[in-house]
Amino acid sequence: MPSTDWNKLLEFESRDLIERYIQKNHGRKASARQVLEISSNFIQGREYFRNAQNAALTVKPLLQYYGVSALTRGLILASSPTVSEASMKPSHGLDTVNWQQSLAKKDFGSLVVSVKKGTFSELMQATGNRAYFKHNSSAIDWHIDYNIPPDGFSFTFLDLVQTLPDLEEEYKTWKEVKMDTVITSGFQNIDDDKFEFVIYPPRKNEEAIKNLFPESILGNYEYIDNGSLHTIRTKNIYTPQFSQKFFHPLNAGLRQINLTKPIKYIVHLSPIGQLYTMAFFLGMLSRYFPSVWIGLGRTEKGDAIFPLLSKSIDLIDNYFPSVVCEYLNASFKT
Repeated sequence: MPSTDWNKLLEFESRDLIERYIQKNHGRKASARQVLEISSNFIQGREYFRNAQNAALTVKPLLQYYGVSALTRGLILASSPTVSEASMKPSHGLDTVNWQQSLAKKDFGSLVVSVKKGTFSELMQATGNRAYFKHNSSAIDWHIDYNIPPDGFSFTFLDLVQTLPDLEEEYKTWKEVKMDTVITSGFQNIDDDKFEFVIYPPRKNEEAIKNLFPESILGNYEYIDNGSLHTIRTKNIYTPQFSQKFFHPLNAGLRQINLTKPIKYIVHLSPIGQLYTMAFFLGMLSRYFPSVWIGLGRTEKGDAIFPLLSKSIDLIDNYFPSVVCEYLNASFKT
């Protein structure tokens, strides 16, 4: 986890700097209560992350989720000056659904969560489910607004994993199939009802392209081979998920944008929503099913998913604080 991200978040443990932030971003004077609530959540988030880094794997996901939750609440409070701790729901914003049945079969992919009132839904409201992206850049250079997932919407762990291109290799190890994901430079609306996607490299991704642009949804689409690039033009408003790939193979300071399948149907999650939900899955699994969680790290049946879970923990540890910084400081505020 880059120390510069935590140094930036230290600004939200300072009374003077919180007051300056609220004045600059919201045009109002911060109250003493507001300053205390924002700073307290950021302080707790930092301490939870610090303790998670030093903790054994048996308890690390739970401490990490508490850190994610605290930073998320701090972000909500800083982004929504009319919101207070008293008005926030004391719940995760996600519910586990019938996990006992799935875990009895070690079917981790079918673990279901459902959206409800709480921190997750408040995060979606505070950020508008806006996705900020870095593409071959160390600074945000693109964004897109997704619809906010409705209360009661449910999806599986597999639905979530397939939207995280950083887990591509671990997904293949676990499921013995390739993740459907391709690199993109974004998309544009080229007329009233036609969208254009540019993807690369071309030929080796034909199967992924067919799965990302399913004929059952899109019907026929225009497919243009430009050599090193592919252009896909479709008249349907359906879009795959735009997902941030955090790790860049050539430069640790750069990132890229990948297309993946949506969370489910036409529901998409921003990077902060993806990482929050992953932390929730792992935290709840380690907290309420410790025998299953601990067994995964001790060569027990069903542990083919273990490398993916371990990589997910690293992903949250390294990038969640960075993503929170991006939302606090993004230049695309409107």
